[in-house]
Amino acid sequence: MELTDFTLNQYRTLLHHLQKSGYTPVSVHQYLSDKKNYNSGHFVILRHDIDRRIHKSVQFAHIESQLNISASYYFRFHALQNPEIIASVSHLGHEIGYHYEVISRASGDLNQAKGLFEEDLRKFRDIGPVHTVCMHGAPLSGFDNLSFWDTNRLEEFKLSGEGFFSIQNVQYFSDTGRSWSSLHNLRDKLPGNTAIEFNSPVVSTKDLMNYISENHPSRLYLVTHPERWSEGRIEWFYSLGFDTLCNIGKEILKEFRG
Repeated sequence: MELTDFTLNQYRTLLHHLQKSGYTPVSVHQYLSDKKNYNSGHFVILRHDIDRRIHKSVQFAHIESQLNISASYYFRFHALQNPEIIASVSHLGHEIGYHYEVISRASGDLNQAKGLFEEDLRKFRDIGPVHTVCMHGAPLSGFDNLSFWDTNRLEEFKLSGEGFFSIQNVQYFSDTGRSWSSLHNLRDKLPGNTAIEFNSPVVSTKDLMNYISENHPSRLYLVTHPERWSEGRIEWFYSLGFDTLCNIGKEILKEFRG
């Protein structure tokens, strides 16, 4: 893997490439609020899942703000311990949302899960507007957090959408597992989204940019985890090591769960 990939500079290069290729970057809420308008041209939904190292979200937010780009940032419940970071992202013009994992936290207890969801959502809304939420995959858990919606509705919580099931018919790429392929992806997959067959693997960010240049799909949905994108060599190797260990763990889980 090249030292230039999964760096802040490479992410900036990816954004420039998207803009030069004629894409309009939008947040999840922006897209859901005006689907008809965006569906008439080339657009890319930008979503950031903030799982760990939440300070990295501010770095991403600054890069996008400098390019007049608004994206969606979904924070897990423990990020509420640092409301100033969430507020900084919001003040830079981005959408903030709740990266919920309440089914896992409640060990499948639906009543407890709903209580956790309501409490956390209220706290996030004390920091800034929250229009959409997005499930956290929690690969180590045996519970699927998306099942929260089997017994609940978005309207109950005055939400306009959910980052997975509210968006369909797009070409979906996630950097989960330090690859734009789905090789190390257990749950970060878009329900109902048709799998795409590629002539060559889309693994690196350079592969992704080449795919965009060659195929120019009109409807893109890109998901990143800012913790994975480094600023220097020490951070890069740390992130590589962490991702490698996580990917090994996921392979063991795949075998264990069949």
